[in-house]
Amino acid sequence: MTFFDSQLLFVCDQLSLKILDINDAAISKLGYSKKELLGRKLSFLGKSIDLESDEFKALELPLIETWKLFSKEKEEIFVQFSSHLISYEGIPSKVVVGHDLTEVFKKNISKDRSLSLPIGFQDFPLAEIEWNLDHKIIRWSKRAEYLFGYSANEVEKSPHLLENIITDDDLKKLIDANKSVLKSNKSSQIIKLKGLTKDGFEIECEWYNSYLKNEKGEINSIYSVIKDITEEKIALRRSEQLMSNFLDLYNSISDAIYLVDHEGRIINANQGLTKTFGYKPVEVVGKEIKFLSANGKFSEQQIAEYLERARAGESVSYEGWGQKKNGEVIPTEVLMNEGTFLDNDVVIIVERDISDRLLSHRELKHRESMFSNLFHASPIGIARLDHHAEIKDINKSFEDIFGYTKEEVFGLELDKLIVPEEEYQEATKLSTSEIAKVYTGKRRTKYGNVIDVIVCAVPVIVDGEIIAMYGIYVDITDRKQAERKLKSNLREKEVLLAEIHHRVKNNLAVITGLLELQALNSDNSDAEKVLKDSQMRVNSIALVHELLYQSEDFAQVDIRNYIKELALVIAKTVSEKSVQVHFEFNLEEVFLEITNAIPCGLILNEVLTNSFKHAFRDRTAGNIKISFLSHLNKYIFRIEDDGIGLPEQKNDLPKRSLGMTLIKTLGKQLNAEVNIVSEKGTSFEFIFDAIKD
Repeated sequence: MTFFDSQLLFVCDQLSLKILDINDAAISKLGYSKKELLGRKLSFLGKSIDLESDEFKALELPLIETWKLFSKEKEEIFVQFSSHLISYEGIPSKVVVGHDLTEVFKKNISKDRSLSLPIGFQDFPLAEIEWNLDHKIIRWSKRAEYLFGYSANEVEKSPHLLENIITDDDLKKLIDANKSVLKSNKSSQIIKLKGLTKDGFEIECEWYNSYLKNEKGEINSIYSVIKDITEEKIALRRSEQLMSNFLDLYNSISDAIYLVDHEGRIINANQGLTKTFGYKPVEVVGKEIKFLSANGKFSEQQIAEYLERARAGESVSYEGWGQKKNGEVIPTEVLMNEGTFLDNDVVIIVERDISDRLLSHRELKHRESMFSNLFHASPIGIARLDHHAEIKDINKSFEDIFGYTKEEVFGLELDKLIVPEEEYQEATKLSTSEIAKVYTGKRRTKYGNVIDVIVCAVPVIVDGEIIAMYGIYVDITDRKQAERKLKSNLREKEVLLAEIHHRVKNNLAVITGLLELQALNSDNSDAEKVLKDSQMRVNSIALVHELLYQSEDFAQVDIRNYIKELALVIAKTVSEKSVQVHFEFNLEEVFLEITNAIPCGLILNEVLTNSFKHAFRDRTAGNIKISFLSHLNKYIFRIEDDGIGLPEQKNDLPKRSLGMTLIKTLGKQLNAEVNIVSEKGTSFEFIFDAIKD
């Protein structure tokens, strides 16, 4: 009796699990006739049970598809199922094997440890869909739900969901494939399609389509087994990219790399062969290895021995002589190793032109001699340290700076020798730095003097490790002393200049006070007006000196602050209480020298005073816009109001008014282009150079 003779064996429809055939053991066990069971679903015989429930947990059975079946006489039969995909009479089907565990359940003992672990119904790894030529889905497996994200209920409500899970371009591809099958009368087809999951992710799938036909040969439906090949595609693209990268690397190596078969013939070569020998790879394929060797310098016996050793797994290297396509003989370094190419054993040969190396060797000796001379003759102090920061050599300048001889310091730790205690931690960072660093600090000489130095720490790194360090020292004691003296002088001059601005401001304040006192004592209104105007002009100059005194730069005025403060002072002093004047400022960040700032302030004083007095006559409000901008190395200083305008509409400056005369004079002082427009108010514009000669 075979294994399957003792098991309950069913042949079921792939998705619906309708019983298509049944073995004698199952018929005998269940008590039904074959006729009574054919066409019924497997669920007719029983239902799935939960092995994790308290009732069955003590059995310790594997958590896989377990059913309780009932015989025709209502006898309980416990089985665990495994399934296998087959084609039964042209229908996609499963062989379902029931492992009878009734005795285990009845005796309530633990599972038989030798029992193989069967695969459940839902463990078939591929999605299964049955659909018709109208794209209506007839059946939808659990794996299809896992793959595309749509449940069976959603598919039932939207049976044409097939058009949603395939991209538009590939849906047309599927339609064309179906047409091709109809014409060719094929029964199956494999096609690759791009799919869309419910969450909007694009996946690549392989569809194995079986066309199910009726007795007349007409297609009833299409049964599709769908495999997600997204990861395979990604892996393939990565593999292709890796191969491409390998070939790029293979051909980018400047050394000649060529492969030799067991007969000693070249079967492949990289582009580096052209750079080394002048031959294109195709020109050497099929040639013997001696083709690239110099005449009279090739020993067949010796090369045969090298090749044999390489084939045995040894890495062989030697120096030889090659000959370029143009006949030039060059010294080469050759490395041989075993390898495979297209599943064949080969010897991989890397051959490098070492002409430059031989030349470099001679040049290296020359450089070493030059460096030694530079080290010892340099006017800058240099100490060479090992990886423990101990002194191995010093030059003559180091001796002159610190007073030590080479014999006195050899083997000593440099930082402990010359670094003051307060700077030791910083010095240690320099001595262990993996990059060159520059530091300005203090060091101690042999005689106890502390000097100012510039220190440059230069590490020598080989294979990622510091093997040596150069400490370079420049004595800047005299420079530091001169710098301190210069700073002291500069501070004195800054204090003096600040005091000058302060005193000028105070003196101008005294003048404005005298002018104000004189105006108060004057009975003549015209004289009082002139004195007031003069007072405002002096205030404009005094404000410049006040701002300079308050700033860090005693030579330049921040024009934004100056114009705003001066405009507000003028408004507070001369504005009519019955007129509300609104200021609008458009001021860029510009710093003017005092020689230009004072004329600008006086111009602003004259224009604003005139606007307040005359522009808004018989009005309760007015607007004044002040802008100071830079454009194409020019400054544009503009003052505009929306008042009644000038009495006479002329482009030239009126000469009758002292204020206008002063504006004209100040414009010339700035060397400015002056534009006055009196339309819907008055605009004064001054354009002058931003950069002085």
